[in-house]
Amino acid sequence: MAIAVVDVPFLAILWAGLASGLVHVVTGIDHMAALMPLSVGRRWRAAFLGVRWGLGHTLGVVFIALMAVEIKQLAGEVLNLDALGEWAERLVGFMLIAIGAFGIRAAFRMHLHTHSHSHDGSEHEHLHVHASDGHPVDAPAGHAHSHTAFLAGVLHGLAGTAHVLAVLPAVGLNSRAQSWSYLAAFGVGTVIAMGAFAGVIGLTSASLGRRGPKLMRAMMIGASCICILVGIGWILLPTLGYELP
Repeated sequence: MAIAVVDVPFLAILWAGLASGLVHVVTGIDHMAALMPLSVGRRWRAAFLGVRWGLGHTLGVVFIALMAVEIKQLAGEVLNLDALGEWAERLVGFMLIAIGAFGIRAAFRMHLHTHSHSHDGSEHEHLHVHASDGHPVDAPAGHAHSHTAFLAGVLHGLAGTAHVLAVLPAVGLNSRAQSWSYLAAFGVGTVIAMGAFAGVIGLTSASLGRRGPKLMRAMMIGASCICILVGIGWILLPTLGYELP
C-alpha cells in the first residue's frame, strides 16, 4: 500500500513528537498499572523506574519504526502493524497479571515495625518498612524492579497504541531525518511522563505510609489488584469484541 508523505517544519515535528509521547503515557491505563506496584513506597527513587520504563518503551517503538520507516523509504509500502500489535497487547495483559501477583506476594512479605526515639526529652516512634530481602522499600530500586520496568516498557512499545501515535506519524514524514527526529522527541516525552508519574506515586505512597504500619501494605495490595484487573481486561476485552482503551 502506497503512503503519502508530508513535509513539516522541523520544530513542529519535535513538539508534535514530545506531545504525542506525553499523551501516549497519560492516556494508557496499562502503562500506569504496570508501574504502580513497583513504585509504591519508593519515594522519589520511583521516578528512576519510570525513566527505565520510558527507555524500554522507546526501544520497542524504535524496533517497530526501524522496520516501518525503512520499508516505506525503500519500497514505498507501509508495514502491516495490526498483527504484531494484537499479540503484543495480549502479552501486556499477561505481564500485568504477573506484576500484580508478585506485588501482592511482596506486600505480604513486608516487615512492618517501629523504633522509639528520644529527642530533647520527647519520645516518638519512626515507622520502618522492609522488603523480604531486608532492605527498606524506599531504598534505591534493585535490579529486579529496574529490569521489570524496562521490559514492561519494551513490550508496551511493541503494542498497538504506540504504533498509532509514534510509528505511523513517523512513517508519514518526508525523510528519515524527520522520522527519527519525531521518534526521538516521542521517546523523550514518554520518559518524562512516566518518570513523573512513578515519582508522584512513590512520594505520595511513602508519605501516606508513615501514618500507619498497615497502610503501606494496603497500598501495595491495592496497586497490585488494579494491575491484575487491568491485565485481565487487556486479555478479555478483545475476545469479547471490544476495543482496548
